[in-house]
Amino acid sequence: MVRAGRGLGASAGLRSCQRAALADRVRPRAVESRVVRVNLLERRQPVAPAARAARVLPALALVLALAAAAAHAAAASSAERAARIAQLRAVAQARAAPVERLRAQVTQLERAASEAEHLRATGPRLAAQLARLADALPRAAWLTALEVESDGALRISGRAPQFATVGAVLAALERVHAFGAPHLLDAQRPSDTSAALRFQMETRAP
Repeated sequence: MVRAGRGLGASAGLRSCQRAALADRVRPRAVESRVVRVNLLERRQPVAPAARAARVLPALALVLALAAAAAHAAAASSAERAARIAQLRAVAQARAAPVERLRAQVTQLERAASEAEHLRATGPRLAAQLARLADALPRAAWLTALEVESDGALRISGRAPQFATVGAVLAALERVHAFGAPHLLDAQRPSDTSAALRFQMETRAP
């Protein structure tokens, strides 16, 4: 009995030791955790300056070409506008030319009508004073033209053999008190020295 009990106890102890050894074998050990990072992107190689310039130059050339084209288009548009403006100005001037000529003709007619009215009003008295002037003129001088302006100015043109005779005409005008103070406008001899002097003087009509 004793031997059997000892045999059972030894057997039980052996089984306990086996279980302990097996437990040690299957006991989980601490697993070291490591994270491995993998870059799936393609690695970029450093670009050399020459290669970078080779990439940039075509784009820069395209930008410059576009800028030149835009400048050319702007210049062409400006020239076209200037030509159009010049054309419109020429058309306007061509249309205005007849109007300007008509206006000049109207002004001339109005001036002639005013002079005619002035002559009609002052004609008889002026004729009498001119008759007096003709009697006072030196015999060597003669009158070639009389112009009466609308403002009352009387312009007298004539011929005289010498400058002294022109002075005598001025003195004759001063003696006819109906006229204003006369003054000489011009007196010159033509290229032919044998021809008479041409003179022009101005006074006020009576």
